[in-house]
Amino acid sequence: MIVIGLLSTEEEAQEIQFIAKICSVENRIRYLVHVERIKKLISEQNSV
Repeated sequence: MIVIGLLSTEEEAQEIQFIAKICSVENRIRYLVHVERIKKLISEQNSV
């Protein structure tokens, strides 16, 4: 991440990296929830 090189302390850089990792995990969770919803809708549609 380019922003990390511009921060004044190592602690600030680690905080930004931590936040970025959390955001990545959050996005992955949202993706998996959407995939499950789509699978559910498809299975409901096929059962009709």
